[in-house]
Amino acid sequence: MKDLADNLRSLRESRGLTQTELGARAGIAAASVSHFETGQRTPSLESLVKLAEALRVSTDALLGREPLENAAQLDPIFLRAAKADSQTLDTIRRITATLLADAGDR
Repeated sequence: MKDLADNLRSLRESRGLTQTELGARAGIAAASVSHFETGQRTPSLESLVKLAEALRVSTDALLGREPLENAAQLDPIFLRAAKADSQTLDTIRRITATLLADAGDR
């Protein structure tokens, strides 16, 4: 769990968040964030997911199963889009294609 503690702290700091701010985003007490970062406690699965969502990374990145460099490049809109239903995802694709086509004209 050392990877989790180190990755959590590194990701939080790279986003310029305090433990209190991360806790607020994740709906977790700042003291719990501190305990997770020092390795004193291991987050529940629910807390792990909340932390990943608050940091806008995968749970694999937090657990050290994916390089942090990959995690840092994830945009939160893509994480949210991945959870969308097929109709919403189709709309996102069409809007994105239009925006990228317009951007190419500039």
